Amino acid sequence: MMKVYEDTELTPIKVAKMSGYIDWSSQPSSFKHYPNFLFRYKYEENQLLRAVELCRIITSRTSIGVKPYYQLNTPSAGNLHPVELYVQIRGVKGILSGIYHVDAGASEIVLIKEIGYAGIEPYVGLNKQLTGMIFLVSCVPYRAQWKYFKRSMRYCYLDVGHQIGSIFSSMKLHRQNRTILSDFDIGTLNNFMGFKGEEFITAVFSSGKSRDSNVEKFKEKLMYVTPTDYSELYEYLAENISTNEILKSDVSGSTANLKEVNILNRRSTRYFSADGLSKIKINYILECINIVNYSIYCYNIILKDTYKKAGIYIGNTLLKEGYFADKISALLVDQSFVKNGDIITIITSKHFSANKLMQAGAFAHNLYMEAEVQNIGFSGIGAFYDKKLQDFLAIDDYILYVCVTGEEQK
Repeated sequence: MMKVYEDTELTPIKVAKMSGYIDWSSQPSSFKHYPNFLFRYKYEENQLLRAVELCRIITSRTSIGVKPYYQLNTPSAGNLHPVELYVQIRGVKGILSGIYHVDAGASEIVLIKEIGYAGIEPYVGLNKQLTGMIFLVSCVPYRAQWKYFKRSMRYCYLDVGHQIGSIFSSMKLHRQNRTILSDFDIGTLNNFMGFKGEEFITAVFSSGKSRDSNVEKFKEKLMYVTPTDYSELYEYLAENISTNEILKSDVSGSTANLKEVNILNRRSTRYFSADGLSKIKINYILECINIVNYSIYCYNIILKDTYKKAGIYIGNTLLKEGYFADKISALLVDQSFVKNGDIITIITSKHFSANKLMQAGAFAHNLYMEAEVQNIGFSGIGAFYDKKLQDFLAIDDYILYVCVTGEEQK
């Protein structure tokens, strides 16, 4: 992955080459759809499905020209959403036990395979039946590659991290437990899921209780359904994503004050007020940022001399005093909207891996939820000049993700 970091880093020359004309009519489909003859549940048919629905739900439907434009409760680079979600449901009252595809585009779950003595458990390292739900998050890299080329590999994992964070938020809201599953052969699982090198499982976790009953593997794999209407996937992306690890490390959970409306209202802020946040809000969000505790680090750049001196911080330690709004805007590929923000958070790690990127995405998603609860503006930023940003901070750590926090302009 160290070579991947170098291959996918941004420089002014690379950005210039990527800034050509984009024919949006050629965008691959953003949602996977299984055949109409399969059985499905609309979410309103059973209130117990609300926990699944809130994991991945369209929260805005509009159109650009003649093309529909949907936004989800999970952010995504370029609103491309290179992610799919599956769930096995077993022993939940009123719902047929089976493996389902979560079709956010159609607001339903689609039954791919009924389960009984057999189930997905053996493919994810479990030897007993699990009553409850097993979630599988997959990546569809061509959706992001279509616009971002090699850099899209990072965005794929960050988007997967946001999807993980969204699932954990829904589970927290519905008081469900979670266990990350990673002790299994990912190649065998991808093969069973019916994927053909266009889609890859990147994270698996369970929510429920183990039974005493043994569980068997299926005799046949699941049906193949193309995740996009067409694909020209680079071998580079397919090879690197297929050989990389799935999520293995836990991520921080959502705030105890989370409400359903916070999940539905999440949106990336693109206009910040020059007035800035109150002292209470600044201290609150900094406390949330500084609790990170799984070998990723947060450098905070305070942009305004309000309740803290403007400058670069790690934790509560001021590393360098100064006003850096213009400088950081340039380093974030000239995204000038960040200048009115209060805090720029740069998430780094001593190691660069798929696992770290997913952790960073999930951590940022938790910050989205914390910000939404407190009516604070927040946005994740995946585009930055990697080496220049490292030099600016005077660090060798790898840059994973950047976030901006501030008072949203109404």
